[in-house]
Amino acid sequence: MRNDCGSRVQSEFTTRGRGLRPDLPPMAASVMRKIMMRRIRLVAAALLLGVAGLAQAAPGSTALTDFYNKVNTLSADFQQVQRDDDGNVVQQASGTFLLSRPDKFRWTYKQPYKQVIVSNGKVFKFYDVDLAQVTVRDIGASLKATPALLLTGGEALSDAFSIKDAGTHDGLHWVHLTPKADDTDFQSVDLGLKNNVPALMRLHDNLGQTTSISFGNVKVNPKLDDSRFTLKVPDNVEIVDSRDQAASANGG
Repeated sequence: MRNDCGSRVQSEFTTRGRGLRPDLPPMAASVMRKIMMRRIRLVAAALLLGVAGLAQAAPGSTALTDFYNKVNTLSADFQQVQRDDDGNVVQQASGTFLLSRPDKFRWTYKQPYKQVIVSNGKVFKFYDVDLAQVTVRDIGASLKATPALLLTGGEALSDAFSIKDAGTHDGLHWVHLTPKADDTDFQSVDLGLKNNVPALMRLHDNLGQTTSISFGNVKVNPKLDDSRFTLKVPDNVEIVDSRDQAASANGG
């Protein structure tokens, strides 16, 4: 297995230098932009801690607070739909999601491509089955602005987002969040909660695209073994370890 983080990352995750591959899920695409641009900036973008910054006990913020305070683990199925700025569907995906606070998660994409995004709380791994490649990165400040961490935990919410309760509609309690930092990959997030757990998340990115992720078959506080947040890599899979790249850049 080779450890190469230069041209290999550029070639595997872009289309002839014209941007990221369109089949990358938004969770991974946001991370890969940061890897390729070598941006290591402190951008706190987490939703699970520091909820005291919410200004009022409106329905959306109350539901969000209850979710933060009472849910330690979560399992769910998800359906993901990405639309362009004209509202046309450009990609659909589905899979399963596991959460264990504070920083463990596993997104398993089953359709249309088999991909796994997993964190054991210290290391982030993105496994593209078709490419037979795993990208490895520390769970550090440079990943705090990725949508994958919006449901897991991290820095104070009020430090990262401008927060507005968005009322109740479509049977959900809504919260609208706008990142305070200028260098995030998305402009805002709308989070809809039902029975005090996320039911629908809408990510509005800087290209005018909207990614909607709906959650179903939700189980609250199930017993999840730590092995669910590890990744067993087959022998024939290439490892692209960006931690080596960071160490080289810092003279390590």
